[in-house]
Amino acid sequence: MKKLCIIVVLFLLAGCRDDLPEPETIQETPAIETASSVAKKKTDMTVRHVVQGNQVYVECIVPDITFTNNNSAKKGKIVVSLDGKRFSEYNTAAFIMKGIPKGVHHLKVEIVKLNNEPLGMSKQFYVTIS
Repeated sequence: MKKLCIIVVLFLLAGCRDDLPEPETIQETPAIETASSVAKKKTDMTVRHVVQGNQVYVECIVPDITFTNNNSAKKGKIVVSLDGKRFSEYNTAAFIMKGIPKGVHHLKVEIVKLNNEPLGMSKQFYVTIS
């Protein structure tokens, strides 16, 4: 009887191998760009800052914009305003703002073309100098 049960089990297991299901394939569809996603890409900008003493270290990450003097089509510069007044211009993605007085200050970092035409990219934040 044991031999018959083993043969039946082996027969059933052998029969199941022939009808294995096909693996499901996942088809990736290309992303569709809408007007809002294109506009978001244009204004996508990251600004990091660190305060040390009366200096603020700022780093700007801006896709498709260069601040160097190479032959790129999209050149730009960074204009920084401190408490609503123009503080300085920078031609590098990372810079140090020196000599900021004590207190809480509103900073605005804006990316502009070389002729000061706005590119629609800016970030605003507060820093506390103690």
